[in-house]
Amino acid sequence: MSYSFLRKVLSLILISFIFTSCYEDYIIIHSNFKSGKISQDSSHVFFFHSLQVGQPPKGISRFPDGGTQKIIFKNVSLYSYNTENQILEKIFDFGNLPFGSWTFNLSLQNNSLIFGVCPLAGWAWRIKYSTKSELFKILYDKYMGIYKYDFESEKLEHFVYDGYCQELSNDENQIIYLKRDSLGVEIWHLMIAENKNQIIKKLETNTAFIPIYWINNDKVAYRANNKLNLFDLKTGEISLFTKELIPKQNDVSITEIIELTNNISFNDWGFELYDNWPRTHKEYINDIIHLNGNLNYRRAIIEEVGQNLSSKEIEKIINKIDRYKNSLDSYKKTSYEFFSKETVDLLNDLLEPK
Repeated sequence: MSYSFLRKVLSLILISFIFTSCYEDYIIIHSNFKSGKISQDSSHVFFFHSLQVGQPPKGISRFPDGGTQKIIFKNVSLYSYNTENQILEKIFDFGNLPFGSWTFNLSLQNNSLIFGVCPLAGWAWRIKYSTKSELFKILYDKYMGIYKYDFESEKLEHFVYDGYCQELSNDENQIIYLKRDSLGVEIWHLMIAENKNQIIKKLETNTAFIPIYWINNDKVAYRANNKLNLFDLKTGEISLFTKELIPKQNDVSITEIIELTNNISFNDWGFELYDNWPRTHKEYINDIIHLNGNLNYRRAIIEEVGQNLSSKEIEKIINKIDRYKNSLDSYKKTSYEFFSKETVDLLNDLLEPK
């Protein structure tokens, strides 16, 4: 066997080794919230939630920029959370939106809210210039527009108008929103009952997001060039608005939403661990002990298998975590103890009712 031939064989083996199992044998779960609103009686909170689950790359696959995860689950949906009985309800499912920046629009008045999603660069730009233009065409036909939802009657309406930053009027009969073109930003006005949609102001600006507000059912304020302007919908007249705007009372912070929904399981969010990441019981427990994946992944495991564990089995896992910690050297031991605390706390929570 020649040296040249042997070198080629070894090279092929090395290449095969490098590109085999390019992903870690665990998953990372990312949970994110967007744009929260609360009803007048504080009984319901509305928000967007996105959940993405993927396998991180390993070895050479991480270079030069950290690599790309292998996505095994992704979903974006609009939810309603009942603060009185702690019930989560999915209002609308936007499915698996592709990578990229999106605007999540939500406006609430009385018993109605309007919502929608839009690529940050705009639908037209994405369809024309994106490498995934065909996919964005499909999404445009499916999701583009403004949705109006009455959360008492659960009636859903869809208005097929391209725009973003929609705001619903106090009488719930009108919508103002923004639309971008190559020269600036346009403010549009939709009369819902008449299905009358028209541009009311065009602004030459590079800023995509112009703050717009309903002052009353006849007047709209918008901020441009560091000035707050008032547009009269009846007369078309524009004047400076000199009064102070009252902050919106129905906004809810992301921190508050996270606290409210802290007990919602990943299964309730639509991610079933066994179906999407099937493992043996022993492998799940091993991932907990060795802190594989992120805390969300270990929490998902505990949610799935924890209810079937006896107090003795849970204590056994905690003891294994403690023994593994003590087997590490000083630096790794300190790091492991710090990052394992929240996982141990989740396990201890299972012991309380038992």
